Amino acid sequence: MTMSHRERFFTALELGEPDMVPITDLGLDPPIVEAIIGRTLTGFSLITAGGDRAWEESVKNRIALSEACVKLDFDAVPAVSDYTLCSRRYKPRILPGGRFIDEWGRILEPRLESKTTWYVGGTVTTEEKMEEYLPPDPEEEGRFELVERVLKSLKGKDVALMCQGHSGWHMAFQVRGGIDKLLIDMYRRPEAVHKFMDKIAEACRGLVKLMIEAGVEVLFMTDDYADCHSTFMSPSQFREFELPNMKKMIELADRMGVPVLKHSDGNVEPIMEDMIDAGIKGFHPFEPNVMDLKEAKIKYGGRICILGNVDCKYVLPFGTEEDVRRDVRRCIDAASEGGGYILASSNSIHANCKVENVYAMVDEARKYGKYI
Repeated sequence: MTMSHRERFFTALELGEPDMVPITDLGLDPPIVEAIIGRTLTGFSLITAGGDRAWEESVKNRIALSEACVKLDFDAVPAVSDYTLCSRRYKPRILPGGRFIDEWGRILEPRLESKTTWYVGGTVTTEEKMEEYLPPDPEEEGRFELVERVLKSLKGKDVALMCQGHSGWHMAFQVRGGIDKLLIDMYRRPEAVHKFMDKIAEACRGLVKLMIEAGVEVLFMTDDYADCHSTFMSPSQFREFELPNMKKMIELADRMGVPVLKHSDGNVEPIMEDMIDAGIKGFHPFEPNVMDLKEAKIKYGGRICILGNVDCKYVLPFGTEEDVRRDVRRCIDAASEGGGYILASSNSIHANCKVENVYAMVDEARKYGKYI
């Protein structure tokens, strides 16, 4: 029997076997969205430097992204994100060269060729500034309305509604000016780091609570913890500085009846059991050539949903249609047996991916990923 998109997604998330492999992704960059919906966007994929229209552009672009996901036949849509959850009064502080400072205190650089913004630095440059730092207020005017507007555009659509949030680490190292700086702080001034990260984590939880209250059904926590070799933090640092805040976020979502999926690029094997014990319901993407999807299914598939990992580093940007179809089959063969698997890219559908390859990914998953 054919399932609805929502039934298919939640069946797999609960480790069951749906009628076919569900499909979703973390996000789509604006050029991909434009190609799919057939109209031009203004602004950028993160908070734009668009002066007084930052809030309106954030609403418009998240609605467009959601529309594109529906047109692609995704089973779940990453409708809203704390990256773009700005207040109505937000106005970027413009820097020389077109860079700007967002509400968090991150320095971002718009790049027209990819119609997105890149993180290039942070404004918290001393221990004194760590002490003085105030993160965005989740209760500021416009944030809840922004989420409501986006979710209203999906009313009546047969899709699961996801939000993207962070547990603390990601925003903290960006505000601080880089991973290296925060890691050094952990050794030299651990108490200051605890206070700094806890402030940021509390704000992150407030934003996630707001998105859940507005109607999202799944939380995707997207702090990155590793490169292709190992984790940025040592496992002991992770357990001291980040894991408590991750647990608090999962506890919040659990109280509100929302399952938590976890994303991190890189080799997270040293902390994988910590994340599972903390209560995540799924993990994405088991990065290709870094973690083996089939081994992950065998080792973790009885406890969490496996998500991933069509290669968006080489195959989706540079491969032929047959390369994409072959990689989709690789993923399905590795992780779909018995259910508990959701197909997605190995990070996101970024601007360098070929649109025709994105369509091929979905088409092959629908053809090859049938259980019955």
